[in-house]
Amino acid sequence: MRLRAPLLDDAPAVLGLVVARDLADLGVADYALEDLLGEWRGTGLDMAADAIIAEAGGEIVGYAAVHERGTIAVVAPEHEDRGIGARLLTWAEKRESERGRQRHRQWVAAGNTRAGALLRGAGYVRVRSAWRMVRALDDEVDAGTAEAGLKLRSLDVDRDGPTLHALDDASFAANADYEPETLETFREQHLAAHDLDPELSRVAERGGRVAGFLLALRRDDTAVGYVDILAVHPDHQGRGLGTTMLLDAFSRFAAAGLREAQLSVASDNPRALRLYKRLGMTARFQQDNFERPTAPKI
Repeated sequence: MRLRAPLLDDAPAVLGLVVARDLADLGVADYALEDLLGEWRGTGLDMAADAIIAEAGGEIVGYAAVHERGTIAVVAPEHEDRGIGARLLTWAEKRESERGRQRHRQWVAAGNTRAGALLRGAGYVRVRSAWRMVRALDDEVDAGTAEAGLKLRSLDVDRDGPTLHALDDASFAANADYEPETLETFREQHLAAHDLDPELSRVAERGGRVAGFLLALRRDDTAVGYVDILAVHPDHQGRGLGTTMLLDAFSRFAAAGLREAQLSVASDNPRALRLYKRLGMTARFQQDNFERPTAPKI
């Protein structure tokens, strides 16, 4: 087995590996070729240094990438128990240390018991989980009634960028796993997403000022409307704005012919989890975040 940096031509094979892992651990495929290529071409990941492929007999059997918010590492289900995961873990920890990380962080599917055991054996502790919440959409979904003085409009990608970036920062700064990102990164990862739908996305204004926003991804291949970000400014929280934007999104998803609404929520955000459950969403699968401190420099 050898480790090497990926090339763009490897993308279909790497996608096949990730999809096989998703099917084994989650029961559904949760990744597309455009997602992978977007990561590789983005400014937050250096393909030559931040990603690695494990190859055996000319076949790609493992893949790992060190992202801003943690490392993702996968091993082909039919090649488990051959030490590939341990090799990827060693590589990832070295690269995270080179990037000056204070903690090693890995995300793995809760159903991947081998990966969880490997991380625990290496001193990692599960610090939080993320649940994929889903809700089936009827032909008509009641959007409810917006409060007087509240305006919901479509997203203007170019004009709204700086305002939404600042609001996103204010909204999530108190979260335990929050890490600030630059406007460039926010634009690249969210506003330039290949499946972002500005018409399904909503910007909420009160008194002429932006109070919250919802970014919606449209995934026609699976008929899913995915809520990428739902953010409410702290000055406007606790007044039902999140509920209003979500119900409006569900209604618009259904009108667009989408059959299911999805989003992700962290286990240490119980307020949001209660809201999603109240609006009829249920958990489909779980991803676990494992961490341990990096070794101190000598």
